[in-house]
Amino acid sequence: PVPSCTLVEYAGMKLLLNAGWDESLPSGGGGNRNNNNNNNNSGGGSSSSDENNNNSAAELNKPIIPEELPDVDAILVCDSTLSSLGGLPLYFGASKASKRGRAPRSLSENNKNDNNSNSNNNNSTANGDVNNTQQQKQSKKTKRRNPPFLATYPTVKMGQMSLYDHHASLSLDGCHPGYSLEDIDAVFGKDSFRTLKYSQTFYLPADDDDDDGEDDATDAENTNNNPNQSSKTILHNSKTSNKLLAITPHLSGHVVGGCYWVLKQLSDDTEIILAPTYHHAKEKHLAGSSLHKFGLNADALLTMPGGARGLLGKLYKPPTPKDKIALKGIIKYKGNRPVLAPPLGNRSEAELIESIMAALRRDGNVLLPTDASGRVLELLLVLDRHWERQRLGGAYNLCWVGPMCLNTLEFARSQLEWMAAPLGAQFDSQRGHPFALKSVKICSSIGELEGVIERSNGNPTCVLASGASMDHGPARDLLVRWGNNPDNLIMITDSTRCVPRGDVWFKRHGGRGAAGIGGSDKQSAAKENESGGAVGNEPILATATSVVEETAETTTEETDGGALMALQSSDVSAYTTSSQLLYAWCAAKAANREMADEVAVDVHVPHRAPLAGEELRAFLAGEEEERRRQRVEEERKAMMKEIELARGRLRLGDEDTVGTG
Repeated sequence: PVPSCTLVEYAGMKLLLNAGWDESLPSGGGGNRNNNNNNNNSGGGSSSSDENNNNSAAELNKPIIPEELPDVDAILVCDSTLSSLGGLPLYFGASKASKRGRAPRSLSENNKNDNNSNSNNNNSTANGDVNNTQQQKQSKKTKRRNPPFLATYPTVKMGQMSLYDHHASLSLDGCHPGYSLEDIDAVFGKDSFRTLKYSQTFYLPADDDDDDGEDDATDAENTNNNPNQSSKTILHNSKTSNKLLAITPHLSGHVVGGCYWVLKQLSDDTEIILAPTYHHAKEKHLAGSSLHKFGLNADALLTMPGGARGLLGKLYKPPTPKDKIALKGIIKYKGNRPVLAPPLGNRSEAELIESIMAALRRDGNVLLPTDASGRVLELLLVLDRHWERQRLGGAYNLCWVGPMCLNTLEFARSQLEWMAAPLGAQFDSQRGHPFALKSVKICSSIGELEGVIERSNGNPTCVLASGASMDHGPARDLLVRWGNNPDNLIMITDSTRCVPRGDVWFKRHGGRGAAGIGGSDKQSAAKENESGGAVGNEPILATATSVVEETAETTTEETDGGALMALQSSDVSAYTTSSQLLYAWCAAKAANREMADEVAVDVHVPHRAPLAGEELRAFLAGEEEERRRQRVEEERKAMMKEIELARGRLRLGDEDTVGTG
């Protein structure tokens, strides 16, 4: 699914459904996109007609990414993917408090406690108490806090892992994702999210004591138990006389903790369902969606079209007469049948394993780019069970590589009650934990993976690597190393991550989004429809290293995988590496032929060079300032510790005096 953020106004309440952000949007947030649209505002006075023309042009070129999201009563997060919550730290992080005047709920709670402690220490007169009380009331009126975020417990934990992984992948490449780790921690703080179980109801508007951060809402650890209970639980207040809207999550499948939302207007009992993503099929680690059960009596259903899109989707769809004319020369249809038969769930798993084993048997390595904490869990269970049953551990390595793999696995092991019933039954019957993953070797970096391969005497290796777009992360690094060997295999298991490169696309299109993401250019939309939607009809360029500034000459660089040629900025594809590979596969299938053994794609590989000159001086100054700040903080903590010890000794002396008297 593409990143989405939908404003819903219902029953007098304003809600945001998701706040997505991924590689298809520019890194660094939406505020810096306005620079592309202010080129024609210089000069002297102008006539009214010129002003109207300028206004219409500005409105036409207005960027699709807002600098700030509207004020709402709550934000509903459907799942842990970047398409659902990738924009939360960008718009609601700790660093956005001073800029936008809206602080995370966890930080505002800490600030309130600090103010209370300071007022208790400094107030010595009645007039001082009155003044401080008035100041607190005034600051409470002027300070805005983030709206409450509603999600399930696994969505909070796995979503945090997804954002950590995304931040690490971009930061290691020298890119800035637009938010810091402090922003992530603030968004996922104790008071920011309201974790709900399936069929648990949250009522709006929230109580006044909840807005002040003094509610006694259920703790996250408590909501982690019995997520599938059918009885409805009321949060914050059992009285619903002054409530307008009831919000209830239900199982949607696809990823652990994923949900769709049922909104019920209490005045007339009308219901609408917000279900952008759902999956009916039962899987190894998840049960199917319950939409067929709870969506029967709804008055309205808001959803998104599922399945493959663009050229990939047309290969699985029977052609219409219009398609035969529009796609003539692109897809070779045979009668009215689709080019590819629709995939069957029971065959997809078998075909996946057959393809992997065929590559391993010819002494090749297999790369499966995956997300950080979502669909990768299903792949791990499928492959681990096959390795165990066939006893393949001595001949082939099965590895999972990513900076947050260990943390993700730890959270997955503690969330069996949110997964398919057979997994819980396996654990309860003492047949072992389903996520023990005895055949999977966990690696947090490429260096650890190389050690595993070396200790196994170079056995062929199947690797699940984070970085589904293959523009960043371990998946990109392994593609560069293994891409030139024809015996190796690269399998794309999730076509939704085959997206445009946001930074490149928005720079070339003046702040407008890609078709299907928000762009309104009819010509580009037609081109997208013809060439594949998520994968454009651009010429696929030579294998490349980093995006370099435009200079008079290009350079080459030697890596473990062979020679890589640096490209000019204007020559870089506007689509991610996985998009280019998927398009090459779709083009081959559309022409009724096999994919070529060699496919040239450009890969974003940053060029690392030692700092020098002004950059080095600025870095050293920053390091010195950080050391000075740490020394000051350590001295302050030591002083506070001495003060507390002194207070303790004084109180102990008073007690002894009172006791003897």
